[in-house]
Amino acid sequence: MTTKRRGLVLVTGASGFTGHHMVAEAVKAGFKVRATDLSSRHYGAMFEALGVEFVKSNLTNRDGLDRLLDGVDGVIHVAGIHDYSTPDKLMWAVNVHAVENLCDAAVTAGVERFVHFSSVNVYGFNSNPGNPVKEDDPKQTPPHNNYNTTKWEGEKIIHRYVKDKGLRATIMRPAAIYGTRAEYGLYYVFKMAWKERNKKKSLMVGNGTQTEAFLHVEDMCRAVIHAFDNDSMVGEAYNVSDDTRISTAEFFRLVSRELLGKEKDFFSVPLAVVKPVAVISQFFARIMGTKSILEKATLEYVASDRIWDNSKLKATGFEFKYPTMEKGMQETLTWYKDHGWLEF
Repeated sequence: MTTKRRGLVLVTGASGFTGHHMVAEAVKAGFKVRATDLSSRHYGAMFEALGVEFVKSNLTNRDGLDRLLDGVDGVIHVAGIHDYSTPDKLMWAVNVHAVENLCDAAVTAGVERFVHFSSVNVYGFNSNPGNPVKEDDPKQTPPHNNYNTTKWEGEKIIHRYVKDKGLRATIMRPAAIYGTRAEYGLYYVFKMAWKERNKKKSLMVGNGTQTEAFLHVEDMCRAVIHAFDNDSMVGEAYNVSDDTRISTAEFFRLVSRELLGKEKDFFSVPLAVVKPVAVISQFFARIMGTKSILEKATLEYVASDRIWDNSKLKATGFEFKYPTMEKGMQETLTWYKDHGWLEF
């Protein structure tokens, strides 16, 4: 491992959940940080307090990216769209074309290091059922949804720039990230549990036997800094996932205990019943220009085991602060309760 000089690093998607945590971790690690997003949203004061330069940009437009990367030594590309309901054109623009734009600008600027956020979803669901999925395991063809497809296409661009342009890039494939101030993903699970706190039973889609794996947002950001300091990680892709191995039902019980002080019973709705409802919901949502209440892709995700092999990352010397999710999840849920994020 070699220690890089702490120059100027650009963090994209800086106003999102993982992005703003990444900004704080980069500052903590000694980097000078330039943050970028479509807007600073409600993190402008935080960026200012940390001494971070915020520059508004749209990565889907190649024009202006040379100025954005002027003087930048490294890029941490967090920005991406995760919402399965996003129209294909926009999903491709952000998760694929913007990657190409940023790689091209990085090469032009002579950026020394590039870390790209991908996803464990590039493997497709059930690509290796019942077993930990490794980085070189085969991908499902075709991928199940537009998100999986675009994240894999984005990775292909990174690999091409590594091979043909000498971009010193590393790809990180995070599992389900949790932590404070999330506004999507597992946060929806927490909100639903709180909303149904007075009901005798809570709804669970499926039988709850699928295996879950998680990743604390701090460990995600720490892994990125670790990659910056490790030359052997250039040109490689890594699963970033903790060692948690619990069922969906066990996870729901844990959330119930931490939020409500007791375990609640659940009534399960078979996926075969819910999927047609999701298809109909998405059909009418597209017509009305609204967001679907249920997404078929989300249900397919819920129905799959999520077991990611993290031995390749550990072999580089990385150590998780939260090797399993129990402590981190407890801290996260306490934060949401104390800060009123579950009231709506």
